[in-house]
Amino acid sequence: MTAPDRSSSPDSIPSTGPHVGIDVSKASLEIALIGSEEDVSASQTVPNTKDGFDQLLSWIKTQADVQLEESPEQIHVCLEASGGYQRPVARFLHERGLTVSIVNPLRTSAYAESQLSRSKTDKVDARLLARFCQREEPNPWEPSSSEQKSLKEMTRGLEQLKKERDRLKNQIRQSENPTVTGSLESVLESINEQIDHLEDQVDKHVESTDTLARNRDLLETIPGVGSTTAALVLAELGDPERFESARQAAAYAGLTPSHHTSGSSVHRKPRLSKVGSSRLRRALYFPAIAALRFNAAVEALGDRLAERGKEKMVIIGAAMRKLLHICYGVLKNQTPFDASLHPGT
Repeated sequence: MTAPDRSSSPDSIPSTGPHVGIDVSKASLEIALIGSEEDVSASQTVPNTKDGFDQLLSWIKTQADVQLEESPEQIHVCLEASGGYQRPVARFLHERGLTVSIVNPLRTSAYAESQLSRSKTDKVDARLLARFCQREEPNPWEPSSSEQKSLKEMTRGLEQLKKERDRLKNQIRQSENPTVTGSLESVLESINEQIDHLEDQVDKHVESTDTLARNRDLLETIPGVGSTTAALVLAELGDPERFESARQAAAYAGLTPSHHTSGSSVHRKPRLSKVGSSRLRRALYFPAIAALRFNAAVEALGDRLAERGKEKMVIIGAAMRKLLHICYGVLKNQTPFDASLHPGT
């Protein structure tokens, strides 16, 4: 799909194809469709179920007045990320050839404020998403492969088990009752066994998939990245081809700096935006600390920032971003790590 002309006025319409906004909840889908004109031409509500998806597609086909079988990509559908409830319908529409975008709710919230939207209902939100889709033309979404989806589920399950393990350890340290301590230690032992089992399953899953195994091996050529980090990066970053640049991948992880300056009076220190994948950021934190010692490219960056008097957390944040840039480059180019290609800048 042709990118919109960002130099045009705010009121210009970047494309004439039908645009659909879907406000997703656990039980229902509120839909709004805009044709070639500004006004919403139709709205509908269907259940958030497989039968509802069929109703949705039939309704869109009727309202859009186009032959979906011949050119389904003309329809651009926009949904917000909503705790996973949007994934089944997004995958359903994507598999039938429609252009689907899943956007960060912060983007649509900012857009609503810019439009001075005063009401918030499912129908209003669906209309807002349709207008946002029409004006902003957000990037198309690509679903994860079944192998990557399974890896993501396993690594996220492993993360939850490790959180529970740490919680139990704290509770055991604070307990003064031997009976309670004994019971908690028994539960902790069971959780540790489940962690070991799931870690083994993650390794086997990666080994059983040629693409994942090859990419894991490439990531492990980067000093500071071990097998656990490699699996997390593969699970949370997904296909690097969906990003146009390393900077875009860093933005996805919330690792790009957010600047706050205005005139002569507002000069706050830049901070990580943290608008993105918190799991990917967590996965890179300790590896970045290790890379500051053992990875020549990241170490050079850290030394340069330290000489400029940057604080420790600023240096670690920059190291995380640099490490993700390197991971992206290795995966995108399908070549092992080469320090000469990654100067400490």
